[in-house]
Amino acid sequence: MMMPFLHASLRSAGLAAVAMLVGCAGQATEFHRYTLPLADQRTAEPGASLPDSAPTLAVSSVRLADYLDGQGVVYQTSDIEVNEAQTNLWADNLSAQLTRSLQRTLGDRLRDHRVLGETLAGDRADTGVRVTLSQFQGRYDGMAVLAGQYQLRDAGGNLMAQHHFDIERPLEDDGYPALVRTLSQGWENVGEQIADEIARQERSNANAGASASRPSTQTAPTGSS
Repeated sequence: MMMPFLHASLRSAGLAAVAMLVGCAGQATEFHRYTLPLADQRTAEPGASLPDSAPTLAVSSVRLADYLDGQGVVYQTSDIEVNEAQTNLWADNLSAQLTRSLQRTLGDRLRDHRVLGETLAGDRADTGVRVTLSQFQGRYDGMAVLAGQYQLRDAGGNLMAQHHFDIERPLEDDGYPALVRTLSQGWENVGEQIADEIARQERSNANAGASASRPSTQTAPTGSS
């Protein structure tokens, strides 16, 4: 049985690391596997009821820092040390889960858009979404931390926007289930930020197009007699 990790206020970072990584002596190792809550909730076929003119978002696979790209849930035991859990594991590839979860959040926030994977969207995408995660872990002070950046690119691949994000959320309870749920909530918040930026970019482009097509009302100066 895996002992739950505790907040730093209750145990030192060293004890928390031991609690995470060492099974109870004399007992068989018990593995726990986790999925992000939003990653595998099914919806109707993306964009199935939308008109052909609906804008299309192409979501690239989420890129992870190397230390996050493993089977184990990552826990930070000090300001410079991280550990990958040996018995608390992701049930599926983390990048794939994050990508599916992001697609769902964008689809929920931008219901008039088709939200597709990069491969499925092909050359139909009006906006490309690319996210890189540098942090996605628990921390010794009882926080879940997420950090990284996202980029939005237009149909020609030109950069429209690039923003960094840095999110910290307190865990409501000890243990890996609380950590996974809190990380998922933070990731959903990242998706909402991206959706809001996409909407802002589209409004800005629409306003710029309207201004460019509006006929000039300036009257030519009259000559003096």
